[in-house]
Amino acid sequence: MGSLNRRFAAAIGALLSVTVACGDHADIATITAPTPAPRPAPPAEVASVSIVGIITDTVTGARLGTFTHTVGRLPAHVTVSQAGYVMRQTWASSPTPTVDLFPEPGFDLRFYRQLTRDGLEAATLWPLRVLSAAPAFYMEVEGPKGLSRQTAMRLEAVARRVVPALTGGRFQVTRWETGAMPRPPQAGWIVIERQDEAQACGRATAGSEAGQIWLSAEHEHCPTPEAIFGHERGHALGFFHVDRPGAMMNGAAHDFYARSAADAPTEIERHHGRLAYARSRGNTDIDVDPRPVHP
Repeated sequence: MGSLNRRFAAAIGALLSVTVACGDHADIATITAPTPAPRPAPPAEVASVSIVGIITDTVTGARLGTFTHTVGRLPAHVTVSQAGYVMRQTWASSPTPTVDLFPEPGFDLRFYRQLTRDGLEAATLWPLRVLSAAPAFYMEVEGPKGLSRQTAMRLEAVARRVVPALTGGRFQVTRWETGAMPRPPQAGWIVIERQDEAQACGRATAGSEAGQIWLSAEHEHCPTPEAIFGHERGHALGFFHVDRPGAMMNGAAHDFYARSAADAPTEIERHHGRLAYARSRGNTDIDVDPRPVHP
């Protein structure tokens, strides 16, 4: 019995020894002091730019206040707002930009969309098609598609009046030339020719950098040549039809058989044209500037 007990104790001891050994082996793999995890590197310093800008009134130029933004780099997209003004989304290219805002008094959003974004006739609102440079004019006279020299003299006066009126004084007519030969469209110029369409008094490319205007303004059923040209000149500057009675850009007033029409922009057209020409070509509704293109 004692011998049996001795053998049993030895077996138990061996078993415990194996178990411990197995446990020890497991410990080697699992509870050996873990290698310290590498300490996380301190976060990299993120470069930032503090923008402190000035807000001004588009119409008067008066200073309204300041705005601040912290951005990663320039140019940066920023949103600028001020009570009583139309919010603007634009791009800051320096830490101290000046951003002008449209004043809400006098701003008619429906009219602005019609005049500048083809909101009356188009399915979607266009980006602004304002010209990027002051235009020069070439008018064919006495040639195959020319109008009379007397008409050319009167239309030059209209152009010199309408261009600054609809651009807030930003642009003037740079040159006015006439000739007996047709001239192809070219950037920076608006070419004027006679057209012989039976159902239109005039047409024009809308806001094209190489513009064209076609006139049937000497037709007996059309308004005066000055009125038709003023209207088409508005299209060539990037403006569209409006439904406001008496407006130069009212399309119905310039349809075939319309005997009278405005030959100069109304005050509301002048005001909203000025606002449009305070923005870059490609600006989207309501006042969102395109990203600046840097060489």
